Amino acid sequence: MSTRHEAGRLPPVYEAVISAYATALAGSTLANSSRVAYLRRVRGFLTWVAAQDSGSPTSGPPTDVAAAARAAHRYSRHLRHARYATTTIGSVIAAIEDFYARCGLGATGLRRGRDQLAPRL
Repeated sequence: MSTRHEAGRLPPVYEAVISAYATALAGSTLANSSRVAYLRRVRGFLTWVAAQDSGSPTSGPPTDVAAAARAAHRYSRHLRHARYATTTIGSVIAAIEDFYARCGLGATGLRRGRDQLAPRL
C-alpha cells in the first residue's frame, strides 16, 4: 500500500521541471503564500499529466504550446468532472498559466470564473 507522499511522487524529469519552476517562483514578486499555492497546484497538475502519460512517463510535461494547451484543457475538464468548485478550478488555472508563462510556452486559452463552465462554440 503506497502512502500519500509516494502516490504524488513524480518521475525525475517532472521533478526537474517542478524544481526549475520553484526556482523561478522564488525570484518572483508573488507573495510567499501565492508561491506556495502555485507550486502545490502545478505539482498536482504535473502529477496528473505524468499519470496520463502511460506511454513514456520519462518524456516529461508538454514542451510545445499546442500540447501544453491540450494538457491544461484536459486537466480543467478532469477537475470539473470531479466536481471541484469553480473558484478552485480558477485558482488552479491561474497557477498553470503562470507555470507555462515562466516556461516560455505562453497562455493555454483556458477561461477562468463563471465563463469556464460555458460551452465552447
